[in-house]
Amino acid sequence: AHGRHVCLTWSLTSRSVRLYFDGVLDNSEGNFELKLGLDGYVVLGNEFDSYGGGSEDRNAFVGELFKVNMFYKELDASEVKDMADGGLCSEVEEKYGRSRYLKWEDLLLEEKSGSVTEIDVGCYPEAKKEDGEEETNTTEECDCEKGNMTTFSRWDLLRGEKFYNKKVSMEFVEELKETWDILGDFTGATVTERFISHFKFFHDGKTCN
Repeated sequence: AHGRHVCLTWSLTSRSVRLYFDGVLDNSEGNFELKLGLDGYVVLGNEFDSYGGGSEDRNAFVGELFKVNMFYKELDASEVKDMADGGLCSEVEEKYGRSRYLKWEDLLLEEKSGSVTEIDVGCYPEAKKEDGEEETNTTEECDCEKGNMTTFSRWDLLRGEKFYNKKVSMEFVEELKETWDILGDFTGATVTERFISHFKFFHDGKTCN
């Protein structure tokens, strides 16, 4: 089966909604009156019949989803086309930084219900390791000295590309603090090999363990 790239854009300023299939504008609607309130929910694969719940199996999505992202700005036609043309395993969305407000890799860590199965599409081999699977790092990958491969310390984070061989400055310290602060967004998650692989792949700085 051939995957399809689907993108829906909306702007409160222009009051317009646009639907793209495989990077090509398929439909648009102007004078679209819609305001988003606070304390809302984002649901993938179904819909709430009432605020906060009440979904029904007959409304469930049947199929495969990959790289669902939500941006806090309206993407234009050229940006949508770049993503579609990039293909399944591209990382073109990474260039939007914080404009990519909801990230696919973070959504994967959220609670799931119903018949949901994660499959490996082959794009991120490191992030797809099974829980409990032993990881092997070579000295070339981590630039570690012999003897440090089996003992983990929180200071091993400094071996990451973002910090290794860099001079310590206030900016350096703030970036290091920000690295750990990211964990605050995952309160309640269980630390497993898959969890660690997620951070190693998507948040820079691979470390030895």
